[in-house]
Order: sequence, then C-alpha cells, then structure tokens
Amino acid sequence: MMKRFTLVCVSLFAFTVTGFSQDWLWDGEKDKKCSRKDLKPFTELKFGGLNPADTGSGNLFGITTGHQLDSRIFWAFEVNYFKSAYREETTVAIFDSAGITFEERQLELEFNTIIVPVMFKIEYRLDLGDEEVEGPIYFRSGGGLGWNFIWNNENNFRADIERRRFFNGLGWQVSAGFEIRISEYGYVFFDGFYNDADAARNGERNQNGLPTWQTIDVSGYGFKVGLRIMGLGFAL
Repeated sequence: MMKRFTLVCVSLFAFTVTGFSQDWLWDGEKDKKCSRKDLKPFTELKFGGLNPADTGSGNLFGITTGHQLDSRIFWAFEVNYFKSAYREETTVAIFDSAGITFEERQLELEFNTIIVPVMFKIEYRLDLGDEEVEGPIYFRSGGGLGWNFIWNNENNFRADIERRRFFNGLGWQVSAGFEIRISEYGYVFFDGFYNDADAARNGERNQNGLPTWQTIDVSGYGFKVGLRIMGLGFAL
C-alpha cells in the first residue's frame, strides 16, 4: 500500500509541475486577496466509474460539500456510493412461435458489491485564464483520507447459498482534472482519480490460536464528471 501511495503522489506531482510553466506558480501580486466574505462554500454533484481490484467495475454517484480556505485551496467532505454487479445466466430453452424466436433463461449466480467511502479532502484549484479575467478554465487536483464501508451480497442459486458480508477499512484517494465555468456560480468538471483501500472483517483466531481475517481490495482507477456550485453549502 505504501509503494502505491508513493508512486501515485510522485506521478501527480510530476504532472502538476511539468504540465504548467513557471508563470503558473503562486504570485501574490496576481492573485486577488480574499476577504472572509469572498470565501464561499461549495457543493459538487458527480457521476463516474471505478474499477476496484476485487469486485469488478461499476458506477458511482457522489456529493462533496466544503468551503474555500483562500483563492486556491478548499477543504471538503465527500461521500460516494459505488455499486458493481455480476450475474451468471444460462439459456435453458429456445422457442419459435409464428416466426418470433425467444429464450427462456435461468439465473445461477448473482453478486452485488456496494462501497460507500466517506472522506475528508483538500483540493487545489488553479485559474488558467489571463491575469485580468477569471476563468473560464481551471486545473484542479486533490487528496482525501477517510473510511470505506463495503457490503458484499452473494446468491448462489445452484448451491442454494446466500451470504452477506460487511467489510470496512481506511482508504485514501488522489485526483486531478479540469473545470470549466458555465455560469456565474456553476462549473462542470472532469477528474481522473486513484482510490486505495484494503478492508477487513471477522478478526478471529483459528484452532491453532493464530489470528485470521478476511480482506477485500477495492483499490483502482476511476473517473468523475459533475457540476460544482459555488455559494451552495454551509457557511462558516
């Protein structure tokens, strides 16, 4: 896990540094000073996809809400809902009636995994417009740390087995992307991200007295697209 964290952080840093010239580094003369009343709350609604290592790919929905710290730095809480599904079906009969062909199928296996990460995030947002006019394009990156709650449901209809498993564990996430202003308070964005989390359950001891547990790896790459609304959220 530490090797993956180091690799992703180095890659994100290299992308940020090499992707922009020295002119994009912070300059107190270029950035407007933000008074407290200029620091706005914000809310993001997002949709995307994730491909965790042990569950297969699926869709995610999420909401982020937080507040500006200054003209470039934001803090936020984020909650995402991810679901992946696997079904194994077979055809048991084929019918042909009056030139119309249809099949009778049976469901043998069904697996569903739900992941709900709850994270605290720090985000960096850089205006790529000229010095006099804000936007309309921004570079954004961020990192978050939080807890992952995972529910795995298994139905094996062939063996008449039904299982429910719950896992939880620490996770972190890094992201980078771009944002486009579409109105006075509205922005659309696209982020690529890497999610790292190993969760566990059933910490017990076997007959030899040795600790045992079950783990699931939900680390993987994904993307998010969504709408950011400045001014919507809880004010400080």
